[in-house]
Amino acid sequence: MANHLTLLDLTEAKAAIKMDSTLANPSADLVQALIGFPTAAGKPVTKETAVRVASFLSGVKLLANDIAKMPLILRTRTINGDRVRTQPALDNPLYALLAYCPNEWQTSYQLRWFLASQLIMSGNCYCQVIRDQKGQILALNPLNAWYISQKWDLTVPAKPKPYWVYSDLFGNLRTFQQSESWHTTSTNLEGSGLNGAAIIALGKEALSVLMAAEETAGRNFANGLGMGGFLTTPAESTIDEPQAQNIVDNLKKNFSGSQNAGKFSLLPGGIKFEKMSFNAQESQLIESRKWNAEEVVRLLGGAPLLVKLGMGDKNTTYASSSAFLEDYFQTSLMPHCVALEQTIMRDLIAVKDRSTLYAKHDASIILRGSLRERAETYEIQIRSGQLTPNDVNILEDRDTVDGLDWHCLPANTAVFNDGEIYIPGQDIPGKETPEEDAADTKPETPAEEKTDKKVTARLLTIANSLAERVERKELKGALDAKFVSEVLACSPQAAESYIRGRKDGTITNDNAHAMLMKMAQGEL
Repeated sequence: MANHLTLLDLTEAKAAIKMDSTLANPSADLVQALIGFPTAAGKPVTKETAVRVASFLSGVKLLANDIAKMPLILRTRTINGDRVRTQPALDNPLYALLAYCPNEWQTSYQLRWFLASQLIMSGNCYCQVIRDQKGQILALNPLNAWYISQKWDLTVPAKPKPYWVYSDLFGNLRTFQQSESWHTTSTNLEGSGLNGAAIIALGKEALSVLMAAEETAGRNFANGLGMGGFLTTPAESTIDEPQAQNIVDNLKKNFSGSQNAGKFSLLPGGIKFEKMSFNAQESQLIESRKWNAEEVVRLLGGAPLLVKLGMGDKNTTYASSSAFLEDYFQTSLMPHCVALEQTIMRDLIAVKDRSTLYAKHDASIILRGSLRERAETYEIQIRSGQLTPNDVNILEDRDTVDGLDWHCLPANTAVFNDGEIYIPGQDIPGKETPEEDAADTKPETPAEEKTDKKVTARLLTIANSLAERVERKELKGALDAKFVSEVLACSPQAAESYIRGRKDGTITNDNAHAMLMKMAQGEL
């Protein structure tokens, strides 16, 4: 199988020569490694030239920054009774490797920034997995994707196994089996899909045109007066060739270059300057550079990345910053995050643990939104019982407060169960223990009777509120059995019976409210 050392510099090209190519009989990969990909614009594209394109580098940096700054957490999933619980797998050695220090010389951010940049540009990223004798992972060492070639072990033809050949910094060839590597891919357009395709190879024409435009602009600035033309003399002029050359040399010396822009010159002997080339505006150089820069950014992360980088005249508008951040994460970041998470499951988590362990990026650091938007979201989540106040403190990196570990539910949210209505937090009717039944036979104290009356009054208030909601809906002429059943938490049969009664007149306006109250209290 041919090596995929497609975008190498001269140093890496030596590794390609050592593998299976010679100067006398160079492979296509070696030729591309030495001169880059030929393009219609005439500017060869290599990984070295691609990262010198400002818009390409900006896009890669932004994506790698955001992927690396999201905490990568190893979590465990357990079943406790009827509840599924998830929490950080703090006791697993892989947790600390992914979250803090994957090896002796890098932090998690540094390693994942490198992997993300390689994944974006080359379509592949690799890590060597160091294990102990028990198979526990001790370290994750990064490997340069541009130095790696994937091959197949056909010892057993019916079951081929992939392995990778790596040329290290010292020119040594090393072989890694699948159990010894963590391999992630993206843009799987070539071959059998096992390897990713380099985006700078797929988008070489856009990069090449942009590089050519940048070079043209640089030369235009270097030639401050835009000296693209020739000098003419009148027929009666006596200027000879050496004098004419002297005039040209004087113009180049004293008036060309950006440092001499804005100066004036006097051409002797009636000489006139005739422009032969267009200036930057006339040749639409500025528009060309801008358009190609946007095309390069679209290759990396689509329209949301353009907005993130502040590029484009007709950017998509968003109702809020949170809406933009969600679109940016879903379109530009999530594909890379999912690719990394799923290969962690495949390469770093044992088969027996895959039902309980998984790795997940914490996207909240990207989707946080403004302080006001976060506060409004937290309020909704607290009021609906999804979070406790202390959960919010943890999410905002604040100390927890004693007594704020309670869950809150709306006061008008009642639960219907076994024909009874009760407020969440109270004992479910009919579920009392024998001891509670025995206690219930005791005469109630005046305080208990007063409390029961308050609870009853509150339930009646809730039932009345629900009945009025149904009546308001009925006045609008859009009442159906499904709505009645959902609002009153009654059976579909009772709701349909009410609808039929209202249509045939058996339930009049005088007794409709009382009927709804009974349905809300589970009496029908």
